[in-house]
Amino acid sequence: MNAAPLIRELRQAGIQITVTGDRLHIEAPTGAITPELRQRIAENKVELLAELRQPVTTTDTRADLLALAGRLAVDRAHVHRLDDDGVALLAAIGEGGMRSFLLAADDAATRQAGKVPLDNTAAIYCVHCGPVFVHPGIADVLPVVAGWPRAAGCPWCSIRKAGGYVPRPRITCESCTRFKPDTINPAAGVGTCASGHSTHYPMQRHGCGDHRPVTPEGTSHD
Repeated sequence: MNAAPLIRELRQAGIQITVTGDRLHIEAPTGAITPELRQRIAENKVELLAELRQPVTTTDTRADLLALAGRLAVDRAHVHRLDDDGVALLAAIGEGGMRSFLLAADDAATRQAGKVPLDNTAAIYCVHCGPVFVHPGIADVLPVVAGWPRAAGCPWCSIRKAGGYVPRPRITCESCTRFKPDTINPAAGVGTCASGHSTHYPMQRHGCGDHRPVTPEGTSHD
């Protein structure tokens, strides 16, 4: 048989197959190699060894990357921007590595454009950036302080440092230590922001990078 389709099938399943001397070296997630698949690999060992020993051209790998980008709905410009050395590096790590690269590149480009990646649906508090959106998997492992999953850094830090736009989860002034209620007429429900931002009603939801959450004790955690 032509071993190329079997190699593609293995890599699409997250199974990395390489050659070490006269042996096949396989790395696979738990349970990925079924008895039927193991038998097919054994029956086609000679063909697999020959195919894997063939030099891989950057043209072939670039075409594979473009096809993978299409399946992932990722901008193909990430592939076109790669030089031949970059393509060659990705060729060595297989489809799993290519997938991770494309998704990471698309995530970074989305943030640089001032947009929230579609899977970033959780709000956390970054000590440098304030309230930001991240992937729920990140928020789930963070300690919760003053009602917010709290991090010492976040994927938006580089965007903020570069002066880019950071989309914000919506907060309220009443939950921020920088909000100073009007002492003359507190019943009116107005006040001022110690950071110099425009005035909002205490319960009006809006985005703010200088939000400092109030703890049950009435203090912030900067």
